[in-house]
Amino acid sequence: MTIPQQDVMSGSVTLRRIVESGAHFFSYPYFPQDGWGEGADGPRAWQRKALYPNSPFSPYATADGSVPPPIPFLRLNGIDSQSCYECHTSIGATVQPDLAGANPPGPATRTQPAIGGAAGIANTAFINGQFPNPLTQLVRNPPHVFGTGYTQALANEITGQLLGQQALLADHARYTPDKPVTLPLAAKNLSFGWLGATYDSKTKTVVYDYSRLTGVAQDLVVRPFQWKGIASSVRHFAAAATQFHFSMEAVEVVGVNNDNDGDGVINELSYGNIGALTSFVALTRPPTVETPADSTRKAQATRGAAIFAGTATDAGLPAGSAMCASCHQPVQQLDRPVVTIEWGTVLDHPDQVGSDAGITLPSRLQGRAGETRKRTVAAPTLVNPLPSTEHLPVVREVRARLAKVSAQADDATRRGEPAAAVAALYDKAVADADTTAVGGLEINLNTLASRPTPSTAWRNLDGGTPGGTAGALPAYARDRLPYTDPNAPLAVPLLSDLRLHDMGPCLADIAPQATDVATIAVPPQQFLTRPLWGVADSWPYLHDGRALDLAQAIRFHGGTRPASLAAEFPYQCAGSEADPVIDAFYALSAGDQEALLVYLTTLRLPPLPGAVVPF
Repeated sequence: MTIPQQDVMSGSVTLRRIVESGAHFFSYPYFPQDGWGEGADGPRAWQRKALYPNSPFSPYATADGSVPPPIPFLRLNGIDSQSCYECHTSIGATVQPDLAGANPPGPATRTQPAIGGAAGIANTAFINGQFPNPLTQLVRNPPHVFGTGYTQALANEITGQLLGQQALLADHARYTPDKPVTLPLAAKNLSFGWLGATYDSKTKTVVYDYSRLTGVAQDLVVRPFQWKGIASSVRHFAAAATQFHFSMEAVEVVGVNNDNDGDGVINELSYGNIGALTSFVALTRPPTVETPADSTRKAQATRGAAIFAGTATDAGLPAGSAMCASCHQPVQQLDRPVVTIEWGTVLDHPDQVGSDAGITLPSRLQGRAGETRKRTVAAPTLVNPLPSTEHLPVVREVRARLAKVSAQADDATRRGEPAAAVAALYDKAVADADTTAVGGLEINLNTLASRPTPSTAWRNLDGGTPGGTAGALPAYARDRLPYTDPNAPLAVPLLSDLRLHDMGPCLADIAPQATDVATIAVPPQQFLTRPLWGVADSWPYLHDGRALDLAQAIRFHGGTRPASLAAEFPYQCAGSEADPVIDAFYALSAGDQEALLVYLTTLRLPPLPGAVVPF
């Protein structure tokens, strides 16, 4: 169900059709005729040959075995599945009420598999461009994708505010040449440390000092996706992930008519396909809080929530501690409840929006003899990196908005107006949704009204006026977060600060992980604060699925393990930013520890309406 990007841009396609198309591309199992997999000399052929050195099934095989076998799966560096749904499907577990009180309790069963859930251990992904030496590098358990649109919108607002503060600091530096100036960075009540700057009067440039930044990379871009925070955009991640996991190559990644993976198929995923897939993922319904029916567990959950937030003053918590909520902040305010699905751009030309006009999708090359193929992506990765931060859509949008007030802000700074007044100019500028550099399909996360440009009228899910009659929300989009005014700031119960944290020796990777910008990598010991909404249904836990229950997940965060746990948990994990919180957890009474765990089990993924446990 392909919808050309230019039709979406013209406003001739309803949002319902777009997300229905996206659901198709999320759940469809791709096949070689679609472009799934690589050819015999694809970018990862050398790795497939190492994994399958003696394939007897290869139609390309020669007597000396010199041609890599076409066995499609690599598993240890992508080409590991046929669809998004294959991994993002499980939606939690439960024990039937009539079996919960048995001795022993009845077995847990996965509740209904549904598009968007987290993955079990068998679906763990391996990211290793150096396979087979070492054998594995980065191990990742696929998380759920529910509520993704809210997450991207929040991250973009934080990024905009940080870049606005950087512009303010640059103004101060230019008017105090050759003298270092500093500014504390903060957004949405979150601290990102300090940024320093010096204006070099000889080179006429601002030189930044990033040594005191915390929680964010040097480019000040908040990347809210994947365990390490490696992607700033759902679209960017989706386009790269389809290439990495399926070798289904998007036009916006490899270019028009390029058979990058050598499988004889070009234009495997169009701009419209990726846009629809991204829209679908962004509009998956947000996780929920389930109030226990049992009065005892309800009281435990209430107590556990207070311990989580550090407000249970009688629990023996350290004075002033916010406990888990110091990083897993319960609520973030989304100032403008709109997510933008940016338009895909032309390879190597981020200033040009792509079009599906005149492209046959997908198209099988006729004959391989004499064909020349341009390999535009030498080594597919989980997030295809762009050359610089300035290519990222969120940065391009913010820069365009800041440019509109730069002269006014410069003049105000020159006149010596208060820094707060200049900061207010920049704050207003970065919130200016009518100024766009990339543009995209804007979607109101409350009402699902959408528009392709700021000058276009909003339309409801079926294309009518926002207040007009529309069909019922599709199951994957209901229910939205509670709201009163559809355009007012919205409370998002993400349970994350979207910052990077040093998680110490127990969780550290063996190598940095690349991000969506070639010059930015996340150090081995740093991880994004994982949003905890839906955590009860997202086991196994942690980035590699090593923790099979919530208690294990908490212990791996750090702290000084009590000697009484040495047999059950023989790991010393101290050295993490979370050490004080985990030490406080260990100091809780057994009842309070259990209450905290009960609270976490109320953070559920949303079941489909009318779904039943198949047990």
